[in-house]
Amino acid sequence: MIKEWWTEETTKLKGLSPAKRVKYIWQYYKLWIIGILALIYLTVFLIVRISNNVPDCRLYVVYANTMADVGNESEFWQAFVDAQGYDLREARVEFDAQSYFDYTKNQARGNSYYNAFIGLADAGMIDIITMECDSIKALGQCGRLIDLRSDLTASLYEAYADRLLYYEPEGGEPIPVGFDVSDSILITKYHIYPDSCGLAIITETNNIEDIAVFLSYILQEQKGNE
Repeated sequence: MIKEWWTEETTKLKGLSPAKRVKYIWQYYKLWIIGILALIYLTVFLIVRISNNVPDCRLYVVYANTMADVGNESEFWQAFVDAQGYDLREARVEFDAQSYFDYTKNQARGNSYYNAFIGLADAGMIDIITMECDSIKALGQCGRLIDLRSDLTASLYEAYADRLLYYEPEGGEPIPVGFDVSDSILITKYHIYPDSCGLAIITETNNIEDIAVFLSYILQEQKGNE
């Protein structure tokens, strides 16, 4: 079956000009191409990490869809690391502000940043993702955001019950998948989004204690600035 498909596709391509070949391949196989590139990126990332003996990651936060300077080595990153007294020789703290995708638009299909996010999330490398609140609610459909009622996050679910954001599946009960942290320093001090900020925890996380520390930090710091 694969041989027949290959013969048919190569026959089609032989009859096309170079420009039309490129257009045909991109039109029909762009999702495969993007997926393969995302897989290559993840593989290279893991190889470099292992070969250079990079310390384990204590906390990995993705700040999606922002132009604010909140990535690694930023003022915010440094303030957080210093406040917790983290020894980065023992474990890293990763703040990634270079991801741009909108799940409300065609479920982010064909977006290379989204494909990379899925790969890292499924590998258990990401702990937290932030977006505007409506985007967090929509992203709940992808299955990578933890149901906050689970045993792992039960204490956070109770502590921040007044901040819950829900994904509402068609025909099903709403699922709490995030927290509204629009009044945190992420907005009031660092202005990462113009209107609102939602925070969600990735299903495969193993760093729930540091997630709790991060939540407390961004909200307690805001209280101190009031």
